[in-house]
Amino acid sequence: MPLIQPFAGWRYDPGKVDYAKVATPPYDVIDAAKQTALYQRDDRNFIRLILGREFPTDTAVDNRYSRAAAHLDAWRAEGLFVGDQPAIYVYQMDFTLGEETVSQRGFFARVLLSDWSTGGIYPHEKTLSGPKADRLKLMRATRGNLEPVFGLLTDPTGGISQSLYQMCDYDTAADFTDGDGVRHRLWVLDSPAAAEFCRGCGREHIFIADGHHRYETALNYRNEVRAAMQRAGQTVGEFGALAEDYIMMYIAPDSDPGLAIFPTHRLLYGVAGLDTLLKRLTTNFTVAKVADLTTLRKKMSEHLAPAFGWLTGEGMYFVGLDDATVMNTRAADAVPAWRKLDVAVLHLLILDDLLGIDEDKLARKENLFYTHSAEDALSAVKSKRDGVQGAFLLRPTTMEQVRQVSRAGATMPQKSTYFYPKIASGMVLNFFW
Repeated sequence: MPLIQPFAGWRYDPGKVDYAKVATPPYDVIDAAKQTALYQRDDRNFIRLILGREFPTDTAVDNRYSRAAAHLDAWRAEGLFVGDQPAIYVYQMDFTLGEETVSQRGFFARVLLSDWSTGGIYPHEKTLSGPKADRLKLMRATRGNLEPVFGLLTDPTGGISQSLYQMCDYDTAADFTDGDGVRHRLWVLDSPAAAEFCRGCGREHIFIADGHHRYETALNYRNEVRAAMQRAGQTVGEFGALAEDYIMMYIAPDSDPGLAIFPTHRLLYGVAGLDTLLKRLTTNFTVAKVADLTTLRKKMSEHLAPAFGWLTGEGMYFVGLDDATVMNTRAADAVPAWRKLDVAVLHLLILDDLLGIDEDKLARKENLFYTHSAEDALSAVKSKRDGVQGAFLLRPTTMEQVRQVSRAGATMPQKSTYFYPKIASGMVLNFFW
């Protein structure tokens, strides 16, 4: 089971900054335009730490990572960050889902690192080497966790979630609304109740929702630090003895009613053979032309087997798998829960088998753009924006599918889930010194 503990975090001094101006989305959802906007928002914006600018004159000793460390040192020296006593940090996001306002509440704590599945912590998505190398350089430079990993804590009775919503009937340490209309609130709980609450949570399992690359990077950094200490003849101790043995997590009970998973739609470009795709799809799928997105969404939601929408310049089509057992042969080595995923069926039976977009091309980010909005996908297809030829709409992956695939020791294809809203970066930091 995971070891979850309070920790002495660091935060922006709320008397010196406006959190709405310094907090950011997670680094991996920030594009170039957003990076520029965040740089311009405030000279102390967190973007300078997690995703600094790169310049042609960068060197091995002067780069985005060294500059992040320099900013961090300078900001600490001027008192921009304040340190706490060991605490957990209760965090709530209020946002609009459809026409309803909902809340998600979890907490920041530190968690003992363990190899996947050995310490009650499970992944659900594959990772890529590039992002891990990037985050490792940043971790070496700053010696800490600047952003949390997002973990989902099993909460079969709902008791943990209920306890969280009963906590913190006092003033917040931060309270602001971001540009997407999401309200973020933070409370610091440094009483003995924090450690007691963590011990109760340690009887459950954690499934990683977001931050797989950050988690594996922290494992690599931990091993790197321990190996260096051993080479130097220093006493290393058991796992848990070093600050580097832990990682900062935002942990939300998986029973929380505010957990939302959005689909990630696939936009195709530079792909040959799309003119005959509809005919070839009929080998394994029912294909039916529909009039609008509302009808398409309804047909997709009603289909019991994996189903998609296919958008082209000529129209919209419902695409539903006829016989799910075809995946038993096509993905014979995969666990049953994985074979039932819409995204797995799309990637194997359509992208790979019919269009030649295999795992290597996906890893190289060829032939596909991504969006979480069906309306945006339709607009891109109609306007042929960035050379888009067509788009596959997906249904959202469910929490139960995440649990089943993770418990089976498997991982989903990249971009199978998009948890919303995103945790604001810059709320709490965890350092190893």
